[in-house]
Amino acid sequence: MATMRDFRNLPGYYGGRLPALFREIFFLKPARLGAMNYDEYWKAKGDMLFTGRCPVFAGLIARGSSVLDIGCGEGTTLKFLEKELAVKGSGLDISSEAVAMAVKKGISASRADVSSEDFRVREVYDYIIISEVLEHLPDPEALMEKVKGKFRKGLILSIPNTGHYIHRLRLLFGHFPVQWAYHPGEHLRFWTLADFKGWLKERGFEIVAMKTHSGFLLLYKVWPGLFADSFIFMVKEK
Repeated sequence: MATMRDFRNLPGYYGGRLPALFREIFFLKPARLGAMNYDEYWKAKGDMLFTGRCPVFAGLIARGSSVLDIGCGEGTTLKFLEKELAVKGSGLDISSEAVAMAVKKGISASRADVSSEDFRVREVYDYIIISEVLEHLPDPEALMEKVKGKFRKGLILSIPNTGHYIHRLRLLFGHFPVQWAYHPGEHLRFWTLADFKGWLKERGFEIVAMKTHSGFLLLYKVWPGLFADSFIFMVKEK
């Protein structure tokens, strides 16, 4: 039986010529040493310009609302919402590099470490967005407590789906799910759909809406827990 070492020595293994599904299930990323550095992360990632989450967020937000984007990155989401819905947007991010990119786009953004004990949300907004951030934090529960009472209409959350069929197949074949692109320290917490729903309930939040925007064919719409890449939730306090 061929081993992983054999697969890695096949011509084109890193060049992307093997079937994509095969690579996703068996590929082993070389770990980078050192602590996670989000300035380096955003330098490598660059300006995303648009993500499939943007129009989903827009469908949940009322025109002209005030929006705080916690973990705003380079401002793609807020720029989209300002253009489409004329929102009054503010952003926070741990990366000075990302904040500088957001400010260059005309976004009101500033640096903040939301995992710090001293972090506080100072104002009340119509909506708070925490998109693809919770999984990066060692204590996301603390952040969820800090946003309570700080939004009027809704808290919008987006997380990757650890229950995705690719991750399940990796486990079946003996490999842990890979949910990082630049450094193994990117993701510190992992949720399936069922886990996250239970986690929200424990935190004192009620789900108002759940959306998906991408996944395997159209099956992600029918069976999101298995085929959706990620989930978007609108929640409110109980």
